[in-house]
Amino acid sequence: ICSPLRYPTTMCQSACTRLVLGAYCGGCFNSVVQTSFTFHLPFCSSNRINHFFCDVPPLLQIACGNTAINELLLFGICGLIIVAVTIVILISYGYITVTILRMGSGAGRRKIFSTCGSHMTAVTLFFGTLFVMYAQPGAIESMEQGKVVSVFYTLVI
Repeated sequence: ICSPLRYPTTMCQSACTRLVLGAYCGGCFNSVVQTSFTFHLPFCSSNRINHFFCDVPPLLQIACGNTAINELLLFGICGLIIVAVTIVILISYGYITVTILRMGSGAGRRKIFSTCGSHMTAVTLFFGTLFVMYAQPGAIESMEQGKVVSVFYTLVI
């Protein structure tokens, strides 16, 4: 925040690599678990999903078997991902806030708070819609509501 042009020297390559690997490994783990449990579901009637893309909640709605374990996994894994990422973001913003408050320049503080505020608004909207879509058991009952929420978190944000 204080010296953005020196960011490549202050952020070491190994920390950046760990962050990227963590994100990719978490995403791969989630997709492998969700996909493997979805393959075990019976689909009796229609194979057409009333949605914009093939996502887990609409897929669970067309399954004709018991989807309780799939819903529990969706709730657990996605809830864990959302909570973990939110905690990391809040901790980093805590450090940023402390750094901002130590600054002497009022204009610099306003500029940084303005940048951070818009970023936090986007993050809050994104994670809020993800939470509504994935991290509440039975939160999206209607397909139309699910479509609106998914368009919001994929396109609007």
